[in-house]
Amino acid sequence: MMRIFARKARRGGNKRHSLLLAVLCALAFAATLSAQSNITYNFKQTIGQGSIGGTIVTDGHIGTLATSDIVGWNLNLNGVGATYTLTPSNSGVQQFLGNDLTTTKNGLYFNFSGKDGGYFDIQALSPGFGSGAKYMCENSTYYGCWSGASVVPQSSSDPSAQHVPESGVQELAYAGPSETALINSVVALARARIAQALVNQLQSQILTGLNEQVSCGNCGGGSMSFGSATLSAHGRHSLSPEWTLLGGTDLSQYKQQGANVNLSTGLATAIQYDPVHFGSSRPYAEAGVSGSYQRMHYTRSYDNGEGASNGNGKTHGFDASAYAEVGWVDRVSPRDEAAAYLSYSRLWQIVSGYTEPASSDNPFNAAVPAGTDVMDVSGFNTQYTHLFGRKVEANINSGVEWAFNTQSGLSITVDGLKVSPPQPTLVYFQAGSRVGIRLKSRLTLDLYINSVLATHGVASSAHGGSGLRWAF
Repeated sequence: MMRIFARKARRGGNKRHSLLLAVLCALAFAATLSAQSNITYNFKQTIGQGSIGGTIVTDGHIGTLATSDIVGWNLNLNGVGATYTLTPSNSGVQQFLGNDLTTTKNGLYFNFSGKDGGYFDIQALSPGFGSGAKYMCENSTYYGCWSGASVVPQSSSDPSAQHVPESGVQELAYAGPSETALINSVVALARARIAQALVNQLQSQILTGLNEQVSCGNCGGGSMSFGSATLSAHGRHSLSPEWTLLGGTDLSQYKQQGANVNLSTGLATAIQYDPVHFGSSRPYAEAGVSGSYQRMHYTRSYDNGEGASNGNGKTHGFDASAYAEVGWVDRVSPRDEAAAYLSYSRLWQIVSGYTEPASSDNPFNAAVPAGTDVMDVSGFNTQYTHLFGRKVEANINSGVEWAFNTQSGLSITVDGLKVSPPQPTLVYFQAGSRVGIRLKSRLTLDLYINSVLATHGVASSAHGGSGLRWAF
C-alpha cells in the first residue's frame, strides 16, 4: 500500500506541474499577443502658431481609451520660440474623465464637444502634474486646462504656450507609416535608382572597350557575364590609322539595391582619335553615346507603424548617356601600354509612372509619376596592359568618379504625403581587370571583372564574365 500511494502521489505531482506549466505558457503566449497588438499612431496637430508631432502607442484597444491603454509616446511640443519633447521617461499620462478619447485601426480621435468633461493630458514629471508646465492637453469642458487644444512647451503663462478652442470629433493621430519612415524609404529608393544608373553606365563603357588598351587592332566578339546576367557583342574597327569606331549591344538582367531590372537591352557607340604619327607617347580623345530600354520592378521598404511593409511597383524606362574623354597613351614597350585620361559624362534615366498597389504586404498604396533622373559625372581613370609571352595578355583599369548636379526625378505620394528626395553629390570608384588567353592566332578567350564601389548609401556591385574575341 505504501508503494502504491507513493506512486499515485508522484502522478498527482506531475499533473500539478503540467497544469502549472500550461498556465505559464498561456500567460506567456497572451503577453506575446498583447505586445504584438500594439498600434503606433502618428500624432500631427496644429495649435495656433504651435504644433504637436510624434507618435503615441496604444495596446491595440479599439474604442474608448483608458489611461492604461496608452503604452508609449514620443511627442514634440512646439510653441512660439520654445520646444519640449515628452517621452515615458520624463512624463506621464493623465486621462481623468469622460469617454472622448477613442481609436479605430486607422486613427486616434478626441470629441471636443463631449458633455462628460472629457480630458486627455500628458505632462512632464518635473515640475510635476498640476504645475501648469510642459504639457499637451485635449479638453472638452474639464477645468484642468483650457478648453480645446493646448501645447505648452514651457509654462502656461509663457508666451510660447498656444491654445485654441475646438469642437466636434477631431483626428489627433493616424495609424500608418510616420513621415520619417516614408521619407527614409523614398530616399532609399532614390539611392537604388542612382545605383541602377551607375550599373547602366558601366555596361555601356564595357561595350566601348573599357577592358581593352587604347591602341588596339580591329576585333569583335561576344561575351556572357555574371553580377548582371548579360549577353553582349562588342567590336572595334579602324576607319583610318588615327580614327577608330567602337560599339556594341547587350541584353541583360540584374538586381541592384531596390531596383530589379528584369530586362535591359542597350546599344553604345563611340569614335576614338589616336594620332599614332605623334609617336609611341601621345595624346588621344574619345566621345560616345549610349542608350537602353529597361523593364523594372522597384521595391520600397518601410515601417508602416505595425511592422515592416514593402511597396512594389512595375514600370519601364530608358537610360541614355553621352561622354567625352581626353588622355595620354604611352606604348612603354612592345609588350606594355599605359594610359590615363579625364572624362566627363551626362546621364539621363527616364522612368515611366507607376503605382504601388495596396496589398497584405503594403497597406498604403502609392502613386509615382513619371520622372527623369539626371547626373553629371567627371572622372580620372588609368589603365595598364602587359603581354606575357605570346599567349597571355593582362589588363587592369581603375578610376575615381565624381557625380554632381544630381537631380532625382522620383516623386511619390503615399498615405497623403508627397516626397521628392534630394540627390547627393558623391564620389565613387571603378576597378576592373581582364586576362586574355590566345587560343589561336586570331581567337582570344577573355576573362574579365569590373566593379563599382559607391558611397552615400548607393550599393556597390561587381560584374564579370568571359568572352571570345576575334581579331580581323
